[in-house]
Amino acid sequence: MNTRIVIGVTGGIAAYKIPHLVRLLRKEGAQTKVVLTSHAHKLVGIEALRTVSGNPVYCDEASIHDMDHIRLTEWGEILLIAPATANTIAKIAHGIADNLLTTLALSFSPGKTFIAPAMNTAMWENRATQDNIALLLSRGHRVIPVENGELACGTEGAGRMAGIEAIVDAIIHHAAVDLPLSGKRILISSGPTEEPIDPVRVITNRSSGRMGAAIAGEALRMGADVTVISGPAAVPPPNGVRVIAVRTAKELESVMQKEFGSTDICIMAAAVSDYRPALASSTKMHRDEHESITIKLIPNPDILAGLGLSKQHQFLVGFALENRCDEVRVREKMARKKCDLMVLNRIDNALGTDTTTITMLDAQGGGISCGPTEKRVAAHQLLLRIIELTGMRHE
Repeated sequence: MNTRIVIGVTGGIAAYKIPHLVRLLRKEGAQTKVVLTSHAHKLVGIEALRTVSGNPVYCDEASIHDMDHIRLTEWGEILLIAPATANTIAKIAHGIADNLLTTLALSFSPGKTFIAPAMNTAMWENRATQDNIALLLSRGHRVIPVENGELACGTEGAGRMAGIEAIVDAIIHHAAVDLPLSGKRILISSGPTEEPIDPVRVITNRSSGRMGAAIAGEALRMGADVTVISGPAAVPPPNGVRVIAVRTAKELESVMQKEFGSTDICIMAAAVSDYRPALASSTKMHRDEHESITIKLIPNPDILAGLGLSKQHQFLVGFALENRCDEVRVREKMARKKCDLMVLNRIDNALGTDTTTITMLDAQGGGISCGPTEKRVAAHQLLLRIIELTGMRHE
């Protein structure tokens, strides 16, 4: 992300988080310059911001900034205001330019302006604030949703500034227009499924959802519009992706079929239960009422095969979790389910771990291995392989 970002910091207590935000943005390749309001530089160190950004820090005091501040609008591609207090939000909404930051806000295009509100719940829920937020949204400003949780005033509720990672993801997604997956819609299934035995007990597996989350995060960083259909995973999908929660294989099948038609690339990374109880009890089964229980299992639908049959323009990727690396078996599975690419991984180095080893087998007969490595790295290599194969297919 080679993007120039002007970060405006107002006098919210969350200002102390901004050096970390600057560090993460620079790690993603962005260039940053920071503008402080008079209240903000009492809450965050100017020298810390100068050090992590590698640029001068600008504020209203003439002794702190140089004349280059008048060129900030020309230099910056994005204006990010974080934290944005209710006062600054009101000023921007009503065109008040009484300091350097609010003057810059009038100079930046609304579509290039991101606002990360931060205030206590009463202020956030006040009609005036909500009207100001609605006004900014109507003009095209990008407002990053607040979070619920413990606030600086000691109460709990809505109004806490979005997490630093969520803010970075929002900026990355916006700046991704020139990235390799820009404009592509990617559908990812992730996590385990659960099949109820009774209202308490389920049949499930040890999938954590880490691989699906890693693929979603890397796809987002490459510019894709990402939808994740997730079972009850221990690792949630990243901020910035659209998430649809499911539990059972039948629910997953229904949502996947609904979303598949508008998808460019579909990656079935979920660990779907092959079987479900033929009859689930509507009440909890008690041990003292049964000496033993026999549960009859019936097959779940083969979701991947169903998608393969309905495939038109989509590039379809399946996962094969095996006891051993049996490429012959996996290639047969790939052909039968009409996949364009099949990812082979083994039970002993994939389920519930932070790392993995994968072999990517394609329909043209090629195969590339990756790992052992972090799942994020494997996810990145998988997407690069998809990009390569998709390009080959359209040549």
